[in-house]
Amino acid sequence: MITTADDGTRLHFIVEGHGPPIVLVGGKTSSIDGAWWRYIPPLAERFKVIALDNRGAGESDKPDVPYSTELMANDALSVLRAAGETSAHWFGISLGGMILQRLALDHPDAVRSLILAATHCRGNQPAPAAVNDPALADSPLRRYANLYAPQFIRDHADWVAEDAKHFGRMPLHAIVRQDQAGNQHNACDRLGEIRQPVLILHGTEDRTVPLSRGQELQRRLRKARLEVIQGAGHQLHSEQFSTVLPMVVDFVEGVEATRRARLPALG
Repeated sequence: MITTADDGTRLHFIVEGHGPPIVLVGGKTSSIDGAWWRYIPPLAERFKVIALDNRGAGESDKPDVPYSTELMANDALSVLRAAGETSAHWFGISLGGMILQRLALDHPDAVRSLILAATHCRGNQPAPAAVNDPALADSPLRRYANLYAPQFIRDHADWVAEDAKHFGRMPLHAIVRQDQAGNQHNACDRLGEIRQPVLILHGTEDRTVPLSRGQELQRRLRKARLEVIQGAGHQLHSEQFSTVLPMVVDFVEGVEATRRARLPALG
């Protein structure tokens, strides 16, 4: 499916399943398939799953103009409306989590809850140091050692290789523009304005966004729970799929149950 952003950018999205809506927003360079291929089938058994390709990625347009998390939050809102919804639960990874912070600040009525994975509230962080793991020196998967925990790559090479089959390619200008959006993001001082429930997921071995950044999110948000995933890297949603999936389902269903209880009784 295609919808159009306010500036004319064409945005690709999919809708699967029925139930309370949950929108999936990937990180830098992520396409729908690359970020969510493991998640969409099981989530669609319980929820109406809406997933989008951010501008610059996948089948969405890739304009060579400045990107910002504010602009990309407006893109996500356009997709939500095109999918026939006015509010949803939102699950974002890395840059996707930054986009969702802006969405909740700028369009709070569109947000029932947030799930923020491997993300932070301010950009311009130092690039992670290169991983020097002799056990990966001859591995074709060593290029992913700043995304996955090196131990996970060593122990689950087939899993990482299967993920890699789903990773897409982007033109350099689009990568630069998405980097620009992440580096300029700074919502830290405003996070106290977010009133919706938030689940924060962060791995102890995340080299791209250190755990301290997830802990900062928890301190600044009013209604946030931090789940620390031991041994997980930046790709914690993949590395710990069997752990993260039920956390997400339980959180969304719990928020929905509370929400329904507060709705006025019919009749």
